[in-house]
Amino acid sequence: MKKALLVLTLLFISTTISISAWEPEDLTKFPPCMSADDWILNLGFGLNADWINSIGEDYYSLPTFRLSFDKNVPLGDQKLPFFFGGLVGYSGNGYNHKDYGWHHHRIPLGFRVGYHFNWGVDNLDTYAVATAGYIIGFTDNKDFKYKTKFRDDFYTNINIGARWFINNGFGFWAETGFGSLFHLSFSFDLGISFKF
Repeated sequence: MKKALLVLTLLFISTTISISAWEPEDLTKFPPCMSADDWILNLGFGLNADWINSIGEDYYSLPTFRLSFDKNVPLGDQKLPFFFGGLVGYSGNGYNHKDYGWHHHRIPLGFRVGYHFNWGVDNLDTYAVATAGYIIGFTDNKDFKYKTKFRDDFYTNINIGARWFINNGFGFWAETGFGSLFHLSFSFDLGISFKF
């Protein structure tokens, strides 16, 4: 416990020192852990308020699984630190009774655009990202043994996120915001990142 407290204290001090040396023009540069030609692959899962509220007797729900990729692209004369990418995911929920049941499948496909914020912390990448895309949905019906389409739809979301790289190619990420991949609600997603 004392070692963990010491590590957290040292991390807090080093972050505070880095941010105190921060200049406003740093917001127009990629963070120290990023370069203009990097690709970032993010794998993880998400939770939202609708997912938590949809679990009950004979009902079940799977968290959102997602894979996204981002490509850093400097834009304009100042080489502003934007990124563009894509996203694919899966989520499902259903009802499972001994005599009757169904399962909804949702597969989102999306396009992402974001902006990196540079706070001068070596391993930290913070960003804002907007996603727009399309959800493919279908239902399996347990008793009649058939698949039906249900509510394909467009979706959008706006998130803020952070990545912490523990070495040059691997790290962890988290995103939060309004508008998950499937519902208009608050969402929280986390996972691992690979940079190459």
